[in-house]
Amino acid sequence: MKFRLWIPLISILPAASFLACGGGEDMEAQSEGAVAVSDTLVLAVRDTIGLEMGDSSYVFGMIMEAGHGLDGEITVLDMQRSCLSVYSPDGLFLRNIGTPGPGPGEFQIPVNFAVMTDGGYAVADAIGRNISFFSPEGEYLRMMSGFFPTPPMSIQGGPDGSLVGESMAMMLMGQDVTASVDICRWSDSAEADVVYLSVPMELNIQEGGGATTVERNPEIDFAVGPDGSVFVAELSDTLFSVRGFSPEGEEILTMVEETERTPMTQDELDAGSLSLSIRIIDGEASSNMDRVEDVYPWRNVIASIGVDAESRIWVEMANEDHPVFRVYDYSGNLLFYAVTDVPFTPVSRPSFMIDAGGFLACDRDPLDYPKIFSFTLAERP
Repeated sequence: MKFRLWIPLISILPAASFLACGGGEDMEAQSEGAVAVSDTLVLAVRDTIGLEMGDSSYVFGMIMEAGHGLDGEITVLDMQRSCLSVYSPDGLFLRNIGTPGPGPGEFQIPVNFAVMTDGGYAVADAIGRNISFFSPEGEYLRMMSGFFPTPPMSIQGGPDGSLVGESMAMMLMGQDVTASVDICRWSDSAEADVVYLSVPMELNIQEGGGATTVERNPEIDFAVGPDGSVFVAELSDTLFSVRGFSPEGEEILTMVEETERTPMTQDELDAGSLSLSIRIIDGEASSNMDRVEDVYPWRNVIASIGVDAESRIWVEMANEDHPVFRVYDYSGNLLFYAVTDVPFTPVSRPSFMIDAGGFLACDRDPLDYPKIFSFTLAERP
């Protein structure tokens, strides 16, 4: 099942909407000096966090993101409950951070979070159009605002207490509207310090209604390495594309290759996708979850990208029937493949989050109930 985030911004234009979510290799990057690919390794499920009913600390509403803290703690952002829930590496509930509301330290519609280099947290709120910062213990510290038209919809901790994120940039010049999806780094204001990548969005201006929509807008995913390097994957149905940048923005890796399209199975088409809609009218916001049945019929080549503690780039392939990862070094050498020990199908496949703390996946739209999977990396027997 696919998950989509759809946000009409009616308070900005007469009617404006965009799709925010968050393909092959440049063979030169793997030619001379490339290491031999080892046997396929296995990501084995170590534990799960989540209950269908019972202790409310383990019953999730709508999981948006999961990640590791500095001590291996597992943090989960629940949009429906408007809080971060923090668990021990073994899955024991420790504390909640944040509550519903419009005030300091409160969230209206939190869409993503980041663990900062000092162990603190940053949470992006789509309705508040801000990012709130908390100490490692969950104490509210400050807020970063001034983003237009929205705050970054996906964020990760960057070097020296900065944030790296995916945002939408929109410019209004009279009747002309231009927009792009950008990967940037911010320090202490909504003005970006570094723009790593900017991908134009195709806008469709409908005459008469004054509506601005995005047709199949650029979809990208990104990851930040332990050294602050940033890696960006384009989520395309015809392209394998991974690019890497130094913390200062210099491009250090390019892997690009055209591929053939992979059609979705009938089960995938029948399952559709889960769409979160957020509507803002004159400062008032509402949201709802819808099942979208008319889905794009082709799979993307790449599903996600992550970087582990050993500075290995994990590229999850979406054009396979089961989760398959290609794992590279910073030079683009293919090190090994990895698969999961659970036979996830294209419909039951969870969303993977790989960071310096380890390997997680979240089941946002499950057949039973939302949960977090925690994995360990093991050799194939």
